Amino acid sequence: MLFDGVDTGERKYLGSCFSLLEPMVFVTAAHCIEGVPLERLRVNHHGGPPPDLFTAVQRIEWVLEADLAVFQTDAPGARWAAPFSRVKYAADFGEEVCAFGYPVDLISPISVKVTPRFFRGTVLRPFLFERDGRRYSAFELSFACPPGLSGGPLFLAEDPATVIGVVTENFETIAVRDEVVEEKRPGEVVRHEARHVITFGVAANIFSACDAIEKILGRRLPDPEP
Repeated sequence: MLFDGVDTGERKYLGSCFSLLEPMVFVTAAHCIEGVPLERLRVNHHGGPPPDLFTAVQRIEWVLEADLAVFQTDAPGARWAAPFSRVKYAADFGEEVCAFGYPVDLISPISVKVTPRFFRGTVLRPFLFERDGRRYSAFELSFACPPGLSGGPLFLAEDPATVIGVVTENFETIAVRDEVVEEKRPGEVVRHEARHVITFGVAANIFSACDAIEKILGRRLPDPEP
């Protein structure tokens, strides 16, 4: 989890993140941390000096056009960091994928409570996502990505150690009419439309962050698959 602020009373939740290849290398969605001073960024992964669970961010490599950011912490022995060990740069239509993160619990009585959640679904399509000046290769997902899940990993269901993307967006909701129900009242008939709402999550292809990851790691990643 990413936070803005050092002191408990003022610490603000920013979004999800995950470690990749090494315990001190993390990836997130750029919009989660844009505008936050580097010295205020903290990661909660049991990496700070005891008894602090929060680790300072030391360096950030930005990929703003793809809404991605790669950053380095100062805790190579962090107890909660379990890095994804492999990356893949493509996915098939209908391939089963998962996402994990800490979205805001919209039904909790506690204001802005973040809750760990696991999502599983399929890749509906790979496509070129464009919004607010950003343009990048992405995956459209069969499940919604609620607020706070941004920055979380998208990984293969059959190979959970392999990450393919980073959750960045949620498509606008689409209202679909299911049925029309007639209610008879004295002297009138009232028609009600029953609707349900569909939302689709979006994840940026991890390939867009390859250069930034290599700069942080100081070594090359595997070449993209053909």
